[in-house]
Amino acid sequence: MRLVALVMAVAILFGIPVSESFAAGTEPALKKGLNVAGWLANARRQPIYARDFIQIKKAGFDHIRLPVNPEFYGINLEPGSMEKAKLSEVDKAIEMAIAYDLPVMLDIHAGKAFMEKLETNTEAEQEFITMWVELAKRYKKHSADKLVFELLNEPQYYHRETRYNALVARVVAAIRAVDANRLIVVGAPMGSSIEGLQKLDVLTDHNIIYAFHFYYPYIITHQGVHMGFEQKMVRSFKHLPYPSDKATKNAEFYAPNAPNPAQAQTELDEYKNAHWNFTAIKEQIALTAKWAKEKNVRIICGEFGVLRNHIDDQSRFLWIHDTRKALEEFGIGWQYWEYTDLMGIVKMIGATNTDPTDGSVRFNEPLKGSRQFEAPALSALGLSAK
Repeated sequence: MRLVALVMAVAILFGIPVSESFAAGTEPALKKGLNVAGWLANARRQPIYARDFIQIKKAGFDHIRLPVNPEFYGINLEPGSMEKAKLSEVDKAIEMAIAYDLPVMLDIHAGKAFMEKLETNTEAEQEFITMWVELAKRYKKHSADKLVFELLNEPQYYHRETRYNALVARVVAAIRAVDANRLIVVGAPMGSSIEGLQKLDVLTDHNIIYAFHFYYPYIITHQGVHMGFEQKMVRSFKHLPYPSDKATKNAEFYAPNAPNPAQAQTELDEYKNAHWNFTAIKEQIALTAKWAKEKNVRIICGEFGVLRNHIDDQSRFLWIHDTRKALEEFGIGWQYWEYTDLMGIVKMIGATNTDPTDGSVRFNEPLKGSRQFEAPALSALGLSAK
């Protein structure tokens, strides 16, 4: 396996087309995954290199989830946009990961405009299907045990679940006409929430995994976030500890600049009264396991993570540990969000600069910098740097 990986790595380095994947199997394990975000989606400020894949594999992750924003490559759900798409960067990312023995979950991670158009426009739905048919053709050369398709990240479809279920059925059927065996991941509506799982129609296709994301409680995982949560005081909280019994002060201490102090106190009280700890997290994960058992399907947690800038490390690592442990106790595979950036689990080594808006750290010269896993983060994930 190492020899094959070396050969493929050399091919990629010198621009030699890589058309052969590793010996075909059934499908990848998808037990311990890592989101490689901020590269081909979102802010695009965290380029990834071979050295990153080497240490991801060495740490014990068995696959990556690769978020890709189709709009960056000219795919905007307008007629003919897929024909003009330039996907060489995506091709190289997939090939590089596979070369280092990291199976890839290709995740369509679109922006707001794309998502809203898809959710409301019949013609856009057809273009979305066309997109997936062409992607299926393009990547059929990669064996099913090395590449998985995730149809859409965090589909919204609030109160439009019937429309979403119908679209999923059509997309899956279209892909199957091209590729009969590849594993397909279907995210739950309502933002891939646990509640959204209950709204999913299960297909007769057994080569499907259903995905949910887990960030509860948001007052911990998203405290101090720079955007979103407009109706909440989450953005004002800082240094709020986990588990909740460690929160011994009032909202005036944890959210001194909250525009609505009374609401901030209410949200803090809700956090405390819910007794958020390992048991509470496990009770939430149990709901997903129960749904999967009742439907006789497989599930995966496609994202879970904590913003790192406004929480103490002990709380951050403990939340990661508790969530990972709860998932594994139910036999649920996971993909941590994320390798590097706002919820990252690495130290940035080299000259860096910090975004004044969101506090993200990026390299001044990416090729001269390197990343090193935080040992406590890997330990929380049940892994270790070797």
